[in-house]
Amino acid sequence: MEKEWLKDFDADVEKWRHTWESRLDPEIPRHFEYPEYPLKWWFNKWAEETPDKPYLLLGDISLPYGICNDMSRRIANALLDLGVVKGDRVAIMAPNVPQYVMALQALFKTGMIEVPANPLYTVPELAHQFKDSGTETVIVMAMFASKAIELLKDPASPVKRVIYFQVPSGPVEVEKGEGIYDMNELIGKASNAEPDIEVTADDIARLQYTGGTTGVPKGCVLTNRMVISQGIRTSVVSAKGFTVVAKEDYRTLGAIPLNHVYGFNFNISVNLYTGGSMVLVPVPSPDNLLAAILKNSPTIFAAVPAMIIGLINHPDIASADISSLKGMFCGSAPLAVETLKKFEELTGGHIIEGYGLSETVNIITANSFTNRKYGSCGLVWPDTDLLIVDAETGTKVMPRGEFGEIISRGPQVISEYWQNPKETAVAVRDGWLYTGDIGYIDEDGFVFIVDRKKDIIICSGFNVYPRDVEEVLFAHPKILEATVIGVPDEKRGETVKAFVVVKPGETLTAEDVKNHCRASLAPYKVPTIVEFMEAIPRTTVGKADKKALQAR
Repeated sequence: MEKEWLKDFDADVEKWRHTWESRLDPEIPRHFEYPEYPLKWWFNKWAEETPDKPYLLLGDISLPYGICNDMSRRIANALLDLGVVKGDRVAIMAPNVPQYVMALQALFKTGMIEVPANPLYTVPELAHQFKDSGTETVIVMAMFASKAIELLKDPASPVKRVIYFQVPSGPVEVEKGEGIYDMNELIGKASNAEPDIEVTADDIARLQYTGGTTGVPKGCVLTNRMVISQGIRTSVVSAKGFTVVAKEDYRTLGAIPLNHVYGFNFNISVNLYTGGSMVLVPVPSPDNLLAAILKNSPTIFAAVPAMIIGLINHPDIASADISSLKGMFCGSAPLAVETLKKFEELTGGHIIEGYGLSETVNIITANSFTNRKYGSCGLVWPDTDLLIVDAETGTKVMPRGEFGEIISRGPQVISEYWQNPKETAVAVRDGWLYTGDIGYIDEDGFVFIVDRKKDIIICSGFNVYPRDVEEVLFAHPKILEATVIGVPDEKRGETVKAFVVVKPGETLTAEDVKNHCRASLAPYKVPTIVEFMEAIPRTTVGKADKKALQAR
Protein backbone atom coordinates (compact mmCIF):
# COMPACT_ATOMS: atom_id res chain seq x y z
CA MET A 1 0.00 0.00 0.00
CA GLU A 2 1.31 3.42 -0.95
CA LYS A 3 2.39 5.56 1.98
CA GLU A 4 0.73 8.94 1.48
CA TRP A 5 3.01 10.74 3.89
CA LEU A 6 6.04 10.11 1.64
CA LYS A 7 4.43 12.48 -0.88
CA ASP A 8 4.28 15.09 1.87
CA PHE A 9 7.97 14.48 2.61
CA ASP A 10 8.97 15.06 -1.01
CA ALA A 11 6.73 18.11 -1.31
CA ASP A 12 8.25 19.74 1.79
CA VAL A 13 11.80 19.13 0.56
CA GLU A 14 11.04 20.65 -2.81
CA LYS A 15 9.29 23.60 -1.22
CA TRP A 16 12.23 24.50 1.01
CA ARG A 17 15.28 23.27 -0.89
CA HIS A 18 15.93 26.64 -2.52
CA THR A 19 15.83 28.34 0.89
CA TRP A 20 18.81 26.47 2.29
CA GLU A 21 20.69 26.16 -1.01
CA SER A 22 20.49 29.92 -1.57
CA ARG A 23 22.34 30.50 1.70
CA LEU A 24 25.26 28.17 1.02
CA ASP A 25 28.56 29.84 0.15
CA PRO A 26 28.53 30.81 -3.54
CA GLU A 27 31.80 28.87 -4.02
CA ILE A 28 30.09 25.60 -2.99
CA PRO A 29 28.40 23.47 -5.68
CA ARG A 30 24.76 22.70 -4.91
CA HIS A 31 25.30 19.24 -6.39
CA PHE A 32 28.49 17.21 -6.63
CA GLU A 33 29.81 14.52 -8.95
CA TYR A 34 31.01 11.36 -7.21
CA PRO A 35 33.48 9.27 -9.24
CA GLU A 36 32.93 5.50 -9.14
CA TYR A 37 36.39 4.79 -7.73
CA PRO A 38 37.05 2.80 -4.55
CA LEU A 39 39.06 4.40 -1.75
CA LYS A 40 42.30 2.64 -2.68
CA TRP A 41 42.24 4.28 -6.13
CA TRP A 42 42.55 7.72 -4.56
CA PHE A 43 45.46 6.78 -2.29
CA ASN A 44 47.34 5.10 -5.15
CA LYS A 45 46.73 8.17 -7.30
CA TRP A 46 48.43 10.53 -4.84
CA ALA A 47 51.25 8.09 -4.07
CA GLU A 48 52.02 7.95 -7.79
CA GLU A 49 51.60 11.68 -8.53
CA THR A 50 53.15 13.12 -5.35
CA PRO A 51 55.31 10.39 -3.78
CA ASP A 52 57.48 12.86 -1.88
CA LYS A 53 54.67 14.98 -0.44
CA PRO A 54 54.16 14.50 3.32
CA TYR A 55 51.14 12.34 4.08
CA LEU A 56 51.58 11.75 7.81
CA LEU A 57 53.21 14.19 10.21
CA LEU A 58 53.81 13.48 13.88
CA GLY A 59 56.20 15.74 15.75
CA ASP A 60 59.52 15.54 13.89
CA ILE A 61 58.37 12.54 11.85
CA SER A 62 57.33 13.18 8.24
CA LEU A 63 56.19 10.20 6.16
CA PRO A 64 55.61 10.90 2.45
CA TYR A 65 52.94 9.30 0.29
CA GLY A 66 55.37 6.98 -1.45
CA ILE A 67 56.71 5.43 1.74
CA CYS A 68 53.23 5.17 3.31
CA ASN A 69 51.93 3.43 0.20
CA ASP A 70 54.83 0.98 0.26
CA MET A 71 54.17 0.18 3.93
CA SER A 72 50.42 -0.15 3.36
CA ARG A 73 51.02 -2.64 0.56
CA ARG A 74 53.29 -4.68 2.81
CA ILE A 75 50.67 -4.74 5.58
CA ALA A 76 48.03 -5.74 3.05
CA ASN A 77 50.11 -8.60 1.72
CA ALA A 78 51.07 -9.72 5.22
CA LEU A 79 47.36 -10.01 6.06
CA LEU A 80 46.73 -11.97 2.87
CA ASP A 81 49.63 -14.28 3.73
CA LEU A 82 47.96 -15.01 7.08
CA GLY A 83 44.78 -16.06 5.29
CA VAL A 84 42.74 -12.90 5.79
CA VAL A 85 40.61 -12.24 2.69
CA LYS A 86 38.34 -9.61 1.18
CA GLY A 87 35.20 -9.10 3.28
CA ASP A 88 36.82 -10.27 6.52
CA ARG A 89 36.45 -7.90 9.44
CA VAL A 90 39.69 -6.50 10.86
CA ALA A 91 39.74 -4.31 13.97
CA ILE A 92 42.26 -1.52 14.34
CA MET A 93 42.81 -0.59 17.96
CA ALA A 94 45.13 2.38 18.42
CA PRO A 95 45.24 6.14 18.94
CA ASN A 96 46.09 8.50 16.07
CA VAL A 97 49.49 7.13 15.07
CA PRO A 98 50.94 6.46 11.59
CA GLN A 99 50.51 2.69 11.92
CA TYR A 100 46.74 3.14 12.26
CA VAL A 101 46.53 5.06 9.00
CA MET A 102 48.78 2.70 7.06
CA ALA A 103 46.91 -0.36 8.34
CA LEU A 104 43.63 1.28 7.31
CA GLN A 105 44.93 1.94 3.79
CA ALA A 106 45.98 -1.72 3.67
CA LEU A 107 42.39 -2.77 4.38
CA PHE A 108 41.12 -0.44 1.65
CA LYS A 109 43.52 -2.12 -0.80
CA THR A 110 42.19 -5.60 -0.07
CA GLY A 111 38.49 -5.02 0.50
CA MET A 112 38.82 -6.12 4.11
CA ILE A 113 36.35 -4.33 6.39
CA GLU A 114 37.66 -2.13 9.19
CA VAL A 115 36.09 -2.38 12.62
CA PRO A 116 37.42 0.71 14.44
CA ALA A 117 37.92 -0.14 18.11
CA ASN A 118 38.47 2.42 20.83
CA PRO A 119 41.67 1.32 22.63
CA LEU A 120 40.23 2.65 25.90
CA TYR A 121 37.29 0.22 25.75
CA THR A 122 37.12 -2.49 28.36
CA VAL A 123 37.40 -6.16 27.41
CA PRO A 124 33.60 -6.70 27.72
CA GLU A 125 32.94 -3.71 25.43
CA LEU A 126 35.41 -5.02 22.87
CA ALA A 127 34.01 -8.53 23.20
CA HIS A 128 30.55 -7.36 22.16
CA GLN A 129 31.86 -5.34 19.22
CA PHE A 130 34.08 -8.15 17.93
CA LYS A 131 31.39 -10.79 18.37
CA ASP A 132 28.74 -8.68 16.64
CA SER A 133 31.02 -7.89 13.70
CA GLY A 134 32.67 -11.31 13.50
CA THR A 135 36.11 -9.76 13.85
CA GLU A 136 38.81 -12.42 13.50
CA THR A 137 41.88 -10.17 13.22
CA VAL A 138 42.92 -7.34 15.54
CA ILE A 139 45.71 -4.87 14.68
CA VAL A 140 46.63 -3.19 17.96
CA MET A 141 49.21 -0.87 19.48
CA ALA A 142 51.35 -2.91 21.86
CA MET A 143 50.32 -1.12 25.05
CA PHE A 144 46.71 -2.21 24.44
CA ALA A 145 47.49 -5.70 23.13
CA SER A 146 46.68 -7.53 26.38
CA LYS A 147 42.96 -6.80 25.88
CA ALA A 148 42.96 -8.28 22.38
CA ILE A 149 45.02 -11.28 23.53
CA GLU A 150 42.52 -11.94 26.31
CA LEU A 151 39.80 -12.18 23.67
CA LEU A 152 42.04 -14.34 21.47
CA LYS A 153 42.08 -16.86 24.32
CA ASP A 154 38.31 -16.68 24.89
CA PRO A 155 36.55 -19.61 23.15
CA ALA A 156 33.42 -17.46 22.81
CA SER A 157 35.26 -14.77 20.87
CA PRO A 158 35.73 -14.90 17.08
CA VAL A 159 39.25 -13.39 17.35
CA LYS A 160 41.82 -15.72 15.75
CA ARG A 161 44.87 -13.51 15.42
CA VAL A 162 46.35 -10.44 17.08
CA ILE A 163 48.92 -8.31 15.24
CA TYR A 164 50.65 -5.80 17.50
CA PHE A 165 52.96 -2.91 16.72
CA GLN A 166 55.31 -0.93 18.92
CA VAL A 167 55.79 2.84 18.95
CA PRO A 168 59.19 4.44 19.69
CA SER A 169 57.86 6.51 22.58
CA GLY A 170 56.52 3.57 24.57
CA PRO A 171 57.68 0.03 23.70
CA VAL A 172 56.11 -2.60 25.96
CA GLU A 173 56.50 -6.33 26.44
CA VAL A 174 53.81 -8.33 24.65
CA GLU A 175 52.88 -11.90 25.47
CA LYS A 176 54.09 -14.51 22.97
CA GLY A 177 51.89 -17.34 21.76
CA GLU A 178 49.95 -18.90 18.93
CA GLY A 179 48.02 -16.35 16.88
CA ILE A 180 50.08 -13.41 18.18
CA TYR A 181 52.21 -11.63 15.59
CA ASP A 182 54.69 -8.74 15.56
CA MET A 183 53.73 -6.41 12.70
CA ASN A 184 57.34 -5.46 12.00
CA GLU A 185 58.27 -9.10 11.49
CA LEU A 186 55.29 -9.68 9.20
CA ILE A 187 55.87 -6.70 6.93
CA GLY A 188 59.60 -7.42 6.77
CA LYS A 189 58.77 -10.63 4.91
CA ALA A 190 55.84 -9.27 2.87
CA SER A 191 55.77 -8.09 -0.73
CA ASN A 192 55.33 -4.40 -1.54
CA ALA A 193 53.35 -5.13 -4.71
CA GLU A 194 49.86 -3.70 -5.03
CA PRO A 195 47.40 -6.52 -4.16
CA ASP A 196 45.50 -7.70 -7.23
CA ILE A 197 42.07 -7.59 -5.62
CA GLU A 198 39.03 -5.94 -7.15
CA VAL A 199 37.35 -3.48 -4.80
CA THR A 200 34.30 -1.53 -5.94
CA ALA A 201 32.61 1.64 -4.77
CA ASP A 202 29.80 -0.46 -3.31
CA ASP A 203 32.04 -2.69 -1.20
CA ILE A 204 31.93 -2.14 2.56
CA ALA A 205 34.88 -0.16 3.93
CA ARG A 206 34.03 0.24 7.61
CA LEU A 207 31.61 -0.85 10.33
CA GLN A 208 31.23 2.25 12.48
CA TYR A 209 29.84 1.19 15.84
CA THR A 210 27.36 3.43 17.59
CA GLY A 211 24.70 3.23 20.30
CA GLY A 212 21.22 1.97 19.45
CA THR A 213 17.65 2.45 20.59
CA THR A 214 18.29 -0.36 23.06
CA GLY A 215 21.62 1.11 24.13
CA VAL A 216 23.45 -1.83 22.54
CA PRO A 217 26.08 -0.72 19.98
CA LYS A 218 25.50 -1.70 16.38
CA GLY A 219 27.59 -1.40 13.24
CA CYS A 220 26.79 1.28 10.68
CA VAL A 221 27.64 -0.17 7.25
CA LEU A 222 29.79 2.41 5.45
CA THR A 223 30.68 1.68 1.84
CA ASN A 224 33.57 3.05 -0.23
CA ARG A 225 31.04 5.15 -2.12
CA MET A 226 29.56 6.69 1.04
CA VAL A 227 32.97 7.51 2.48
CA ILE A 228 34.36 9.28 -0.59
CA SER A 229 31.09 11.13 -1.27
CA GLN A 230 31.34 12.64 2.18
CA GLY A 231 35.07 13.28 1.87
CA ILE A 232 34.52 15.24 -1.34
CA ARG A 233 31.84 17.49 0.15
CA THR A 234 33.59 17.94 3.47
CA SER A 235 36.89 19.03 1.94
CA VAL A 236 35.24 21.44 -0.48
CA VAL A 237 32.92 23.01 2.11
CA SER A 238 35.51 23.26 4.91
CA ALA A 239 37.88 25.12 2.57
CA LYS A 240 35.10 27.25 1.04
CA GLY A 241 35.55 25.77 -2.41
CA PHE A 242 39.34 25.80 -1.85
CA THR A 243 39.37 29.60 -1.73
CA VAL A 244 40.24 29.79 1.98
CA VAL A 245 42.68 26.88 1.75
CA ALA A 246 43.98 25.79 -1.65
CA LYS A 247 43.57 22.10 -2.44
CA GLU A 248 47.34 21.59 -2.54
CA ASP A 249 47.64 23.22 0.93
CA TYR A 250 44.99 21.05 2.57
CA ARG A 251 46.55 19.84 5.84
CA THR A 252 44.37 18.49 8.62
CA LEU A 253 44.97 18.49 12.35
CA GLY A 254 44.13 14.91 13.28
CA ALA A 255 43.12 15.34 16.90
CA ILE A 256 39.68 13.67 16.93
CA PRO A 257 40.24 9.88 17.26
CA LEU A 258 40.34 8.16 13.88
CA ASN A 259 38.19 5.39 15.32
CA HIS A 260 35.36 7.93 15.55
CA VAL A 261 33.45 8.87 12.40
CA TYR A 262 34.25 12.57 12.91
CA GLY A 263 38.01 12.01 13.03
CA PHE A 264 37.79 9.48 10.20
CA ASN A 265 35.89 11.79 7.84
CA PHE A 266 37.91 14.92 8.58
CA ASN A 267 41.27 13.22 8.17
CA ILE A 268 41.11 9.97 6.20
CA SER A 269 38.24 10.78 3.82
CA VAL A 270 39.10 14.40 3.01
CA ASN A 271 42.77 13.68 2.37
CA LEU A 272 41.90 10.82 0.03
CA TYR A 273 40.13 13.39 -2.15
CA THR A 274 42.56 16.30 -1.78
CA GLY A 275 45.87 14.47 -1.62
CA GLY A 276 46.49 16.46 1.54
CA SER A 277 48.58 15.91 4.64
CA MET A 278 47.58 14.75 8.10
CA VAL A 279 49.10 16.14 11.32
CA LEU A 280 48.50 13.40 13.87
CA VAL A 281 47.87 14.08 17.57
CA PRO A 282 47.63 10.79 19.50
CA VAL A 283 46.74 12.50 22.81
CA PRO A 284 44.89 15.79 22.15
CA SER A 285 45.84 17.72 25.29
CA PRO A 286 46.12 21.51 24.98
CA ASP A 287 49.93 21.21 25.14
CA ASN A 288 50.02 18.60 22.38
CA LEU A 289 47.54 20.46 20.19
CA LEU A 290 49.48 23.70 20.41
CA ALA A 291 52.79 21.94 19.77
CA ALA A 292 51.36 20.20 16.68
CA ILE A 293 50.00 23.46 15.27
CA LEU A 294 53.28 25.33 15.81
CA LYS A 295 55.41 22.48 14.43
CA ASN A 296 53.45 21.41 11.34
CA SER A 297 51.09 24.31 10.48
CA PRO A 298 47.79 22.52 9.78
CA THR A 299 45.26 24.52 7.79
CA ILE A 300 42.09 22.52 8.62
CA PHE A 301 41.04 21.76 12.21
CA ALA A 302 38.11 19.52 13.10
CA ALA A 303 37.53 20.12 16.80
CA VAL A 304 35.18 19.71 19.71
CA PRO A 305 34.50 22.58 22.13
CA ALA A 306 36.80 21.14 24.81
CA MET A 307 39.78 21.38 22.44
CA ILE A 308 39.05 24.97 21.53
CA ILE A 309 38.49 25.94 25.16
CA GLY A 310 41.76 24.23 26.13
CA LEU A 311 43.73 26.14 23.49
CA ILE A 312 42.17 29.48 24.40
CA ASN A 313 43.15 28.96 28.04
CA HIS A 314 46.66 27.69 27.28
CA PRO A 315 49.22 29.85 29.14
CA ASP A 316 51.31 30.30 25.96
CA ILE A 317 48.47 31.10 23.57
CA ALA A 318 49.00 34.87 23.65
CA SER A 319 52.49 34.52 22.17
CA ALA A 320 51.74 31.61 19.86
CA ASP A 321 51.09 31.98 16.13
CA ILE A 322 48.22 29.64 15.23
CA SER A 323 47.18 31.58 12.15
CA SER A 324 47.81 28.60 9.85
CA LEU A 325 44.31 27.41 10.86
CA LYS A 326 41.89 28.74 8.25
CA GLY A 327 39.05 26.25 7.93
CA MET A 328 37.75 25.01 11.28
CA PHE A 329 34.84 22.75 12.07
CA CYS A 330 33.32 22.26 15.51
CA GLY A 331 30.84 19.56 16.43
CA SER A 332 29.59 17.09 19.08
CA ALA A 333 28.41 19.82 21.47
CA PRO A 334 27.36 23.49 21.34
CA LEU A 335 30.16 26.05 21.29
CA ALA A 336 29.59 29.21 23.31
CA VAL A 337 29.49 32.32 21.10
CA GLU A 338 32.12 34.07 23.23
CA THR A 339 34.45 31.08 22.79
CA LEU A 340 33.85 30.90 19.04
CA LYS A 341 34.63 34.58 18.54
CA LYS A 342 37.74 34.43 20.71
CA PHE A 343 39.21 31.51 18.78
CA GLU A 344 38.48 33.15 15.45
CA GLU A 345 40.34 36.22 16.69
CA LEU A 346 43.32 34.10 17.68
CA THR A 347 43.52 32.25 14.37
CA GLY A 348 42.09 34.68 11.85
CA GLY A 349 40.16 31.67 10.57
CA HIS A 350 36.49 30.78 10.54
CA ILE A 351 34.64 28.17 12.59
CA ILE A 352 31.81 26.20 10.99
CA GLU A 353 29.49 24.41 13.39
CA GLY A 354 27.73 21.33 12.12
CA TYR A 355 25.80 18.20 12.96
CA GLY A 356 25.88 14.58 11.93
CA LEU A 357 26.00 10.99 13.08
CA SER A 358 27.89 7.76 12.58
CA GLU A 359 24.98 6.75 10.35
CA THR A 360 25.73 9.67 8.02
CA VAL A 361 29.52 9.41 7.83
CA ASN A 362 29.65 12.49 10.02
CA ILE A 363 27.72 15.43 8.48
CA ILE A 364 24.19 16.38 7.39
CA THR A 365 24.14 20.10 8.30
CA ALA A 366 26.70 22.89 8.65
CA ASN A 367 26.85 26.66 8.82
CA SER A 368 28.51 28.32 5.86
CA PHE A 369 31.32 30.87 5.91
CA THR A 370 29.04 33.68 4.74
CA ASN A 371 25.82 32.65 6.50
CA ARG A 372 25.55 31.36 10.03
CA LYS A 373 23.34 31.71 13.04
CA TYR A 374 24.77 31.30 16.50
CA GLY A 375 23.23 28.35 18.25
CA SER A 376 22.30 26.69 14.97
CA CYS A 377 24.04 23.65 13.51
CA GLY A 378 23.60 25.21 10.11
CA LEU A 379 22.06 24.57 6.74
CA VAL A 380 21.26 21.28 5.09
CA TRP A 381 24.39 19.73 3.55
CA PRO A 382 24.69 19.63 -0.28
CA ASP A 383 22.98 16.63 -1.92
CA THR A 384 21.19 15.95 1.36
CA ASP A 385 17.51 16.17 2.31
CA LEU A 386 16.31 16.86 5.84
CA LEU A 387 12.90 17.09 7.49
CA ILE A 388 11.41 17.57 10.93
CA VAL A 389 8.63 15.05 11.62
CA ASP A 390 6.45 14.32 14.61
CA ALA A 391 8.31 12.28 17.21
CA GLU A 392 5.41 9.92 17.84
CA THR A 393 4.69 8.41 14.43
CA GLY A 394 7.40 9.91 12.24
CA THR A 395 4.92 10.44 9.40
CA LYS A 396 3.80 14.06 9.83
CA VAL A 397 5.96 16.96 8.63
CA MET A 398 6.21 19.61 11.34
CA PRO A 399 5.74 23.29 10.49
CA ARG A 400 8.78 25.56 10.51
CA GLY A 401 9.83 26.45 14.06
CA GLU A 402 8.12 23.47 15.69
CA PHE A 403 9.99 20.67 17.44
CA GLY A 404 10.15 17.15 16.05
CA GLU A 405 12.49 14.32 15.11
CA ILE A 406 15.15 15.01 12.50
CA ILE A 407 15.16 12.64 9.54
CA SER A 408 17.55 12.73 6.59
CA ARG A 409 18.55 11.05 3.35
CA GLY A 410 21.51 11.42 1.02
CA PRO A 411 24.49 9.55 -0.46
CA GLN A 412 26.21 9.47 2.94
CA VAL A 413 23.28 7.88 4.81
CA ILE A 414 23.40 4.19 5.74
CA SER A 415 20.92 1.70 4.38
CA GLU A 416 21.53 -0.85 7.12
CA TYR A 417 23.17 -1.81 10.38
CA TRP A 418 25.47 -4.81 10.21
CA GLN A 419 23.37 -7.99 10.45
CA ASN A 420 20.78 -6.17 12.54
CA PRO A 421 17.43 -6.01 10.71
CA LYS A 422 15.55 -5.08 13.89
CA GLU A 423 17.53 -1.89 14.52
CA THR A 424 17.63 -1.16 10.79
CA ALA A 425 13.84 -1.26 10.60
CA VAL A 426 13.59 1.26 13.45
CA ALA A 427 16.13 3.73 12.08
CA VAL A 428 15.92 3.43 8.29
CA ARG A 429 12.44 3.76 6.84
CA ASP A 430 11.62 4.28 3.18
CA GLY A 431 15.12 5.62 2.51
CA TRP A 432 15.01 8.09 5.40
CA LEU A 433 17.25 7.88 8.48
CA TYR A 434 15.38 8.60 11.71
CA THR A 435 18.12 10.18 13.81
CA GLY A 436 16.53 10.11 17.25
CA ASP A 437 17.47 13.79 17.60
CA ILE A 438 14.89 16.47 18.36
CA GLY A 439 15.18 19.78 16.57
CA TYR A 440 13.52 22.35 14.37
CA ILE A 441 14.13 24.35 11.18
CA ASP A 442 13.54 28.08 11.08
CA GLU A 443 12.10 30.09 8.20
CA ASP A 444 15.60 30.75 6.81
CA GLY A 445 16.41 27.05 6.57
CA PHE A 446 18.74 26.86 9.58
CA VAL A 447 18.58 23.70 11.67
CA PHE A 448 18.61 23.77 15.46
CA ILE A 449 19.21 20.72 17.64
CA VAL A 450 17.20 20.58 20.82
CA ASP A 451 18.19 17.19 22.22
CA ARG A 452 18.27 13.44 21.90
CA LYS A 453 14.88 11.79 22.26
CA LYS A 454 16.35 9.51 24.89
CA ASP A 455 17.84 12.45 26.86
CA ILE A 456 14.56 14.32 27.29
CA ILE A 457 13.78 14.89 30.98
CA ILE A 458 10.11 14.59 31.91
CA CYS A 459 9.34 16.78 34.92
CA SER A 460 5.77 16.60 36.20
CA GLY A 461 4.65 15.60 32.71
CA PHE A 462 6.51 18.45 30.98
CA ASN A 463 9.31 17.77 28.48
CA VAL A 464 12.59 19.42 29.43
CA TYR A 465 15.27 19.46 26.73
CA PRO A 466 18.71 19.46 28.40
CA ARG A 467 20.18 21.70 25.73
CA ASP A 468 17.68 24.48 26.58
CA VAL A 469 18.98 24.50 30.14
CA GLU A 470 22.62 24.14 29.09
CA GLU A 471 22.42 27.15 26.77
CA VAL A 472 21.26 29.27 29.70
CA LEU A 473 24.07 27.94 31.88
CA PHE A 474 26.67 28.66 29.16
CA ALA A 475 25.49 32.27 29.11
CA HIS A 476 26.53 32.83 32.73
CA PRO A 477 29.77 34.86 32.70
CA LYS A 478 31.34 32.81 35.52
CA ILE A 479 30.57 29.35 34.10
CA LEU A 480 33.24 27.62 32.01
CA GLU A 481 31.45 24.33 31.31
CA ALA A 482 28.08 22.84 32.16
CA THR A 483 25.75 19.99 31.37
CA VAL A 484 22.49 18.66 32.77
CA ILE A 485 20.80 15.30 33.23
CA GLY A 486 17.52 14.03 34.61
CA VAL A 487 17.54 12.31 37.99
CA PRO A 488 14.69 10.52 39.80
CA ASP A 489 12.40 12.68 41.91
CA GLU A 490 9.58 11.42 44.15
CA LYS A 491 7.20 14.28 43.34
CA ARG A 492 8.08 15.18 39.76
CA GLY A 493 9.14 11.80 38.41
CA GLU A 494 12.35 13.41 37.22
CA THR A 495 14.09 16.63 38.02
CA VAL A 496 16.93 18.57 36.45
CA LYS A 497 20.44 18.24 37.85
CA ALA A 498 23.18 20.59 36.63
CA PHE A 499 26.90 19.91 36.66
CA VAL A 500 28.91 23.13 36.58
CA VAL A 501 32.58 24.03 36.15
CA VAL A 502 33.36 27.56 37.31
CA LYS A 503 35.93 29.70 35.49
CA PRO A 504 39.32 29.99 37.23
CA GLY A 505 39.31 32.64 39.94
CA GLU A 506 35.52 32.89 40.09
CA THR A 507 33.09 31.69 42.75
CA LEU A 508 29.46 30.61 42.49
CA THR A 509 26.89 29.04 44.75
CA ALA A 510 24.15 26.63 43.80
CA GLU A 511 21.59 29.33 44.54
CA ASP A 512 23.42 31.73 42.19
CA VAL A 513 23.10 29.17 39.40
CA LYS A 514 19.41 28.56 40.11
CA ASN A 515 18.62 32.29 40.22
CA HIS A 516 20.38 32.75 36.89
CA CYS A 517 18.25 29.99 35.37
CA ARG A 518 15.02 31.32 36.86
CA ALA A 519 15.46 34.52 34.87
CA SER A 520 15.32 32.63 31.57
CA LEU A 521 13.54 29.32 32.15
CA ALA A 522 10.13 28.07 33.17
CA PRO A 523 10.13 26.89 36.79
CA TYR A 524 10.02 23.18 35.91
CA LYS A 525 13.19 23.58 33.79
CA VAL A 526 15.26 25.20 36.56
CA PRO A 527 17.81 22.79 38.06
CA THR A 528 16.85 21.71 41.54
CA ILE A 529 20.28 20.17 42.11
CA VAL A 530 23.60 21.80 41.24
CA GLU A 531 26.90 19.96 41.57
CA PHE A 532 30.19 21.78 41.05
CA MET A 533 33.03 19.89 39.40
CA GLU A 534 36.63 20.56 38.41
CA ALA A 535 35.93 19.15 34.93
CA ILE A 536 33.01 17.57 33.09
CA PRO A 537 33.79 13.93 32.21
CA ARG A 538 33.89 13.55 28.46
CA THR A 539 33.84 10.84 25.84
CA THR A 540 36.77 10.38 23.48
CA VAL A 541 35.32 12.95 21.08
CA GLY A 542 34.64 15.59 23.71
CA LYS A 543 30.94 15.09 24.38
CA ALA A 544 29.80 15.35 27.99
CA ASP A 545 29.72 11.77 29.24
CA LYS A 546 26.19 11.69 30.58
CA LYS A 547 26.36 7.96 31.25
CA ALA A 548 29.24 8.56 33.65
CA LEU A 549 27.34 11.41 35.29
CA GLN A 550 24.22 9.25 35.65
CA ALA A 551 26.34 6.61 37.36
CA ARG A 552 27.60 9.04 40.03
